[in-house]
Formats: sequence, C-alpha cells, structure tokens
Amino acid sequence: MPVGARWQLKVWLALRLRAEVKALAKRRRLSISRLVESLLERALSEAEPSGALPDEQTIRDMATLIAVEHVLKLQEATIPGGITLSRRLIDRAANAAIARIELVESFLREESR
Repeated sequence: MPVGARWQLKVWLALRLRAEVKALAKRRRLSISRLVESLLERALSEAEPSGALPDEQTIRDMATLIAVEHVLKLQEATIPGGITLSRRLIDRAANAAIARIELVESFLREESR
C-alpha cells in the first residue's frame, strides 16, 4: 500500500474483548486503531512461509505415502500369498518413507536457519 494510503476496517467485538482491547491500548499508549494495526502486522509476518509449516510438495509426499500404505493393506487382503509379499514391500516402503521424511525434515531445518 502506498505511504499514507489507508483502508477502513469495521469489526464487531464482544464487550469483554472490547474492554480488553481498550485496556491494552491504554497500557501501550496507542490508539485502538494503531494497536489493531500493529497486531495485524505481527500476525501477518508470523503467518508468512518460514519453513515451519509444510509446503504443498511436502503435503503431497505425505499423501502419497499414506496412499501407498493403503494399497499395501488392500493387497494383503486380496492377493493370494499377499501377506508375505506385502510384508517385504512394506519394509521397503517404510524405509523409503522414513528416508523421505528425514530428507524433508532436514531441508526444513536448513531453511529455517
């Protein structure tokens, strides 16, 4: 927003919350408008992607791992001899899933530094 440009926001608050907002503004020696503006700025800066929340690709990867687990369980139930085969596949899939999760976690840790 250009410097000096303003936008009006009308908010309905419960009386209890209204009293708390007024008291906080008074303690901080700010107008209510400036207090709400600073609280919104802080909330928005904290909501920016910081690596703390999983990104879209991470969510897709987790969904894929869950889908693989369900397919393996279905395979166990429907294919003759499926339990033995499924156990071998589950071990491989579990190792791959653990490796992928560890890779994503290390990436997120590095990104947050």
